Amino acid sequence: MEQNKALPKQEITVDSNWIMTVGMALLFAFCAFLLIWDIRDLLFGKVEHDVSHTIDVVAYALGAVYSFLFAYSFRATPLKVAFLLLGTNYTVRLAIGRLHVSASMQHFASVICSIAWQIALIIILVAIAQWFKSVVRRVTPPNPGARDPQL
Repeated sequence: MEQNKALPKQEITVDSNWIMTVGMALLFAFCAFLLIWDIRDLLFGKVEHDVSHTIDVVAYALGAVYSFLFAYSFRATPLKVAFLLLGTNYTVRLAIGRLHVSASMQHFASVICSIAWQIALIIILVAIAQWFKSVVRRVTPPNPGARDPQL
């Protein structure tokens, strides 16, 4: 007879609550979607530099303020850099939308801002992946048919 040399079953456990885990997974998916969308726009030359509507100005100003606040609140240096890049991105786009600069300069600044945005999103994605790596682990479940040695 052939012996069964199967490896013991392993289960995946997450050392975090389910709300945080689902939130981080959704944040990872959203950041990945934004990164892919921005890379596509950059490749097809659709970088946006129009910040003329009032709602856009308010959104970019709030984005800049919150990005700089997040940069101040995180301890990890890569996340600080990512949020500083995001804050600078919003600030530059807001400035070129309000200042009267040439169209070629607006396009150049928008391309640079798009690259900075992509770098920031990559840093955030790597940080989320490292978080998942730190909380997800494999464990061998106890054998339900075995006797408890303490009994």
